[in-house]
Amino acid sequence: MKNIIAGVIALVIGFFALTFATVMGLTMALVALIAQPFLKRKLAKQYATFYAGNPEASSGQGRVIEGEYEPVQNHK
Repeated sequence: MKNIIAGVIALVIGFFALTFATVMGLTMALVALIAQPFLKRKLAKQYATFYAGNPEASSGQGRVIEGEYEPVQNHK
């Protein structure tokens, strides 16, 4: 009898946990779908601003902050 009651309690708690996880997941997915166009616009603006002020970054020529740059093709 004790095991049956414990099993029913476990099933009820599991059901509530699963329901909570589903509701939270659907809520987060909905928020992500709503926020996506705003984030894309903001990132595109930052991307354009960065490359407008840093012409060498758009040409594929990166800057080395520390150390020395040595092309990989020179290694044999």
